[in-house]
Amino acid sequence: MNILLVEPSFPYPNKSKNQAGSIHRNFVPIGLLKLGAFYMAQGSVVKLVRGNKERCDIEFEPSHIFVTSIFTYWSSYVWEAIEHYRKLYPNAEIALGGIYATLHHRKKYFKDKLAEYDVQCQTGLHKDAENCYPDYSLLDEDVEQHVTHAMRGCIRRCSFCGTWRIERKRYDKPVDELTREIVAVGKSKVLFFDNNFLAHGDIDNVLIELANVRVNSRPVSYESQSGFDGRLLQRRPRLAELIKGARFKNIRIAWDNSVAGHRAIKKQIDVLVSAGYQPGNIAIFMIYNYDMPYEKMLEKLAYCAEWGVQINDCRYRPLKAVHDNYNPRKYKKGQTKKDYYIHSKGGWTDALVRDFRRKVRQHNIWVRYAKCRGEEYNRDMERWSEIHTTFKYFGLDRPPEYEKIQTSPTWTQRVSLMKRLKNHLKKHKMLRMSLKGINRGGINQVLIEVCHSLGIQVS
Repeated sequence: MNILLVEPSFPYPNKSKNQAGSIHRNFVPIGLLKLGAFYMAQGSVVKLVRGNKERCDIEFEPSHIFVTSIFTYWSSYVWEAIEHYRKLYPNAEIALGGIYATLHHRKKYFKDKLAEYDVQCQTGLHKDAENCYPDYSLLDEDVEQHVTHAMRGCIRRCSFCGTWRIERKRYDKPVDELTREIVAVGKSKVLFFDNNFLAHGDIDNVLIELANVRVNSRPVSYESQSGFDGRLLQRRPRLAELIKGARFKNIRIAWDNSVAGHRAIKKQIDVLVSAGYQPGNIAIFMIYNYDMPYEKMLEKLAYCAEWGVQINDCRYRPLKAVHDNYNPRKYKKGQTKKDYYIHSKGGWTDALVRDFRRKVRQHNIWVRYAKCRGEEYNRDMERWSEIHTTFKYFGLDRPPEYEKIQTSPTWTQRVSLMKRLKNHLKKHKMLRMSLKGINRGGINQVLIEVCHSLGIQVS
């Protein structure tokens, strides 16, 4: 069979994309990569594309097309992809799978859409593909990390979460199977997509063995995208030591319950700090625009400031939502419920959503750059943070202090050129360029020449 795997053109944030700007760092289409591996093992010809490509880009006539889906509120991108490929290949068999498909497949509108485009629906996990290693060669870009699961399902039943509805059966991957997979794939960074990684039935041995894994004689580093269940850490503090020993980075726990639970959250943070993590490198997931009102969320934020930890703010959208047109740039005019979901029952408004996001951003910048120096947040700090992000975009080291940039014509010009070039590359979805290795004195001239070649006005 000729099989086309389609990842719709989801609006991933630019800051989360890899160098080629088309594969999201934390949302590699892992289901499609496993599906591709399965069918290639059966002798099929397989190609993966992102977005709505033309025949000349695909280079063969697919007999089967598999479209993936993730967030329910990005449903329009899914149906746009299906409509496009149905018109392009009217005789192909098309199947839709993924998170959105599994959560909405029983709804009438969804069934009507399937019938309209003559599409089959795959719900839940694809049993055959689940046992395959993802084939990263299907991607046009080199992804540095391997994405996997140590377990499926969850011991919790959070009302806002769809994992336990999608992965109804608990399954713990055996330790030897997990380590064998990591070595076989051969990437020294591993990202776990588990919804509750620490709930694995043999988690102690999992962490012990992960610490011992080597890929090409190099130790492997890990990250749990959904963070760690702080209640399990509090109950078994040794897990934090094992997590640290296994080289887990970007540590996150969740604070979904009331403000009254602050003592428990502080104990969970203390467990991680005792294991060797710095408070400033720990982040707290906090869901907002939900049942807890704005004022209570500010109380949580105040505790996080007291503890010196960062915040990962998660704007709530119900699982039934099929669109989300929130635009952060519309902070002056504002938006309404017609644009995106606003949880008015919890007292939230567009203005409060934006204000909370702003306060969290300022808090995180303060934790990263000022708290250790005993300074308060100020706007210059945020400007410097933006400059720091731009430097990272071009592969450069940490920029000088903001005061030096302000007082140096050379640095002021360099920052201005870099910002213009970065915005142009992102807007036109072009490959980012690296300035690493260029003589520091010659960077400005290189930037001027590149800007001129791209038609970017240089003052």
